[in-house]
Amino acid sequence: MIIRPAKPSDLAALRALYTAFFREDGIATPPPAIAGNLSVMLGDPRACIFVADTGSELAGMSSGSLTFGVEFGWSAELEDLYVSPGHRGLGWSRLLVAAVLDWAHDRGARETVLVITPQAEQDQALTRFYRKFGFQASRRITMYRGGTGSGA
Repeated sequence: MIIRPAKPSDLAALRALYTAFFREDGIATPPPAIAGNLSVMLGDPRACIFVADTGSELAGMSSGSLTFGVEFGWSAELEDLYVSPGHRGLGWSRLLVAAVLDWAHDRGARETVLVITPQAEQDQALTRFYRKFGFQASRRITMYRGGTGSGA
């Protein structure tokens, strides 16, 4: 198995991986939106998707994106990490995380953040896994708002 950047020809396999991942973590994004968002990410230099390629199938993926702000300059988000159940426990998650972190570092990111869903933490205790990469609780509050416009 190798870890490599995803290609447009991986779209169908990536859509299947993301659908399984989102179902497992309780994320409600519908498959058509997954496919559209994947297409955008694959074409945007501020985003990355890496895949674990067995030679016959894609066994997992990780993704990240860059943002720029006054506080940190360039920063990144480790957005997604998923390895299909039949390929877990082989160290591929570590390699997929490292690929995104290296990508972000190479683009000047001074920090990398991530968000763990309550379902993923409950089922997989992911904070323990991510601490091995130097991630720590931030004491900041993460909030979410859907839709567009001011809403006021």
